[in-house]
Amino acid sequence: MTTSDLRHTVVYRHEKEFAAWPYNHGLWAFPPAGQPAGLRSDILVGFSRGPCDYSHPDGVRHSTVDARDGEYVLARSTDGGFSWPAENLVSWGSRATLLAQLRATPQPARSRADWSSPDFCLTAGFGIPPEGELDLAYIQWSTNRGLDWHAPVVVPTFGFKWVQAKPDFIVRPDGVILLFVTVRLHGGQPTGHVATEREASPASRFVAVYASPDHGETWNYLSSIIATSPDTGFTNRYYASPVLLPNGTILAAMRCQVDARNAWPEIFASADGGLSWTFVSRVSDWGGPTHLSLLSHGRLLAVYGRRSRPYGIRARTSADEGRTWSPELVLREDGGSWDLGYPRAVELGDGLVFTAYYFNGANDTVDCQGGVRHIAGTFFTP
Repeated sequence: MTTSDLRHTVVYRHEKEFAAWPYNHGLWAFPPAGQPAGLRSDILVGFSRGPCDYSHPDGVRHSTVDARDGEYVLARSTDGGFSWPAENLVSWGSRATLLAQLRATPQPARSRADWSSPDFCLTAGFGIPPEGELDLAYIQWSTNRGLDWHAPVVVPTFGFKWVQAKPDFIVRPDGVILLFVTVRLHGGQPTGHVATEREASPASRFVAVYASPDHGETWNYLSSIIATSPDTGFTNRYYASPVLLPNGTILAAMRCQVDARNAWPEIFASADGGLSWTFVSRVSDWGGPTHLSLLSHGRLLAVYGRRSRPYGIRARTSADEGRTWSPELVLREDGGSWDLGYPRAVELGDGLVFTAYYFNGANDTVDCQGGVRHIAGTFFTP
């Protein structure tokens, strides 16, 4: 199924850079300052970028990009996404600088923030190999629509050896914040280490739900989202994208993955504030990670990258709290390789949705296991 009102845009592209992963860093939209809620014209997209000359396949390996002088940045459009001026680009800092800052001051002085405010933004980051830094993850936030940012704050590990924080949270009706963190029981192991059965399992990543009763000042472990299906032993389920329904049910779209090209989205639900979780549905045959959002008319929207042919960006909607899903909306099918996706989506008003993702085109003049990795966006009405 295709939509008739698609409009694509390039948020950020540099011919000698690898730009990617808006899902990891955030997407927000706001009405103009001083204007009533309505069509949101100020759009912010967070993403990673790093040097890449596309001369050799080793240069586009994600581990290579991560280990270089990678940087977290924020792009801003003030005209509803029609333009993305270079002068509006803001750097959160290089990954190496941020990690050094965190090692020096893991818990800076904090100012209390209202996580339910419409002006609140949360972003996140995590360590760079070697494996000794894989348990170092952090969050940082803005209370004024991304104009100023609190110093990064380390996320507790609670004994997990590998931690990835994303800007995925909900605020329960009682004010408790739930942060959805991807974790693993073990990290990298030294040469000669004999792995236990659990360590050797490829399905070692899962989602831990952290809870804060005090506006994010302190965190406690609450629960884990772990499937009981027959493929649990070899399928990772992680990168949860949560939504709070009006009836209090919490839904989470999960990335279920055997490898980078064999992934699909599933929905899990909690009816007790995040204490326990049950399987609801599989959204599509393939795709992920998936961003889940609740639209103003009550339907759910799931947007995901398709990393199997034809490569591109897809979406589906649900009118029954995720139990069943519409035919697939084909937003793009012109991808040059599987190396794309990681979308987030936001409703702008009047039924219009904007989704940001990273992409490489099939017809790009560069071909290094796909074209130049850049940040793109699509406007559509689901």
